Amino acid sequence: MAETIRILNPAGHVRVEEVSLAQRPRALDGLRPGILENKKANARLLMETMVEGMRARLPLGPLTIGSKPVAAGPSPATVDLLRNGSDFILVGSSD
Repeated sequence: MAETIRILNPAGHVRVEEVSLAQRPRALDGLRPGILENKKANARLLMETMVEGMRARLPLGPLTIGSKPVAAGPSPATVDLLRNGSDFILVGSSD
């Protein structure tokens, strides 16, 4: 009796979607920065430090900070918070 070997491909289905990039502002003067941090160690500190460095050279508006889980996207509430409270957003990771 022959055995059946089942092979599973972990690659899954690849989905490619073309999107247009957001239009870049001509200048950051007066714009409100936002941060989307992923709760990794020092991620928020790194991005807040970047904003403060920018603030030393540019007149920026108030900072809005949103958080998301490490391995998932932001909640709809976090997206709304950043969309309504910032004009540009820094996204990054750190350890």
